[in-house]
Amino acid sequence: MNHCFIITYIHEYNDRGAATRNVKTQTIPVKQLQQGEVFDDVFGHKLEVISIDEQELNFKYREKDFSLNKEWQILGTVSFSLPNEYVQESYRMTFHFENDYPCDAWDSERMEKLIDEMRANEAEGNLWKNIPLGRELMNIMKDVSPLRDDKINPTIRKRICECVIRENLLDMHDVLRLYMSFNEYWRLNARIETDDDKKSVEHDKHYHRVVDSNIYKYTWLLFEPESNYSKEVWEEMGMLKCDPVQLTPEWEKYIYQVERECERQLEDHPRFMGFCHAYWSTKRAVLAKYGITWKSPSMMNPKVMFD
Repeated sequence: MNHCFIITYIHEYNDRGAATRNVKTQTIPVKQLQQGEVFDDVFGHKLEVISIDEQELNFKYREKDFSLNKEWQILGTVSFSLPNEYVQESYRMTFHFENDYPCDAWDSERMEKLIDEMRANEAEGNLWKNIPLGRELMNIMKDVSPLRDDKINPTIRKRICECVIRENLLDMHDVLRLYMSFNEYWRLNARIETDDDKKSVEHDKHYHRVVDSNIYKYTWLLFEPESNYSKEVWEEMGMLKCDPVQLTPEWEKYIYQVERECERQLEDHPRFMGFCHAYWSTKRAVLAKYGITWKSPSMMNPKVMFD
């Protein structure tokens, strides 16, 4: 698995309404990604491998540290703007792993089943159960299924990503990196789809506006969480304030196990008024076992009454 590490450079230019989008890619074979290895010219900057194992790559690029799950994650940076009085110009990067596609190892029926299960969990209010399903779905699209087949192509991939995004099948407060991977993958497939691909499924021609807005707003939360803009975006994401610890990689790594343990411990607890306090207390205790200190909604919103 994971034959290549793909770095994509995305440059956007707008001169009084005349806009262009230029995309370039650089590929590094996985066998070259050794700890301590330095690549001197990755679009004009050094990329240093800090550590790598079967599941995760940690690297430094442009003086920032990045962590990338090799199975399901697609990591996009914030936009670097080059402002001018008359010209708007920006560029950003994406990082992800990609496999050579073994055409006999994928299953479109499994993808359909995953979407159906995610919809059922959302209807029941159990979005946390969608975390492993979403990761598997992205892994199938990105690393198992062939680029084009009679049942799947870049436009269909975009449609699957759109289902996850439009139908809110993932909780951004818990797994923002996974959620953003679907946005980034939508954008990457938009670049390589053909006119024939677009005929294969009904799609929203203007959905890129939603995706681009998501990418701009929420990527800031992952890379510049202390900025004033990020704090505004975080508070605007819901009616209640949430603990920013939920933006950390550690939270996203363990939250599914935490929720599953809470479900087990509270299985026989009456689900009447006041249950939220029992749930939050249990969740805080379980999170503490993973070294995560969390403030519940009641602690973050002291003027709000919960029952």
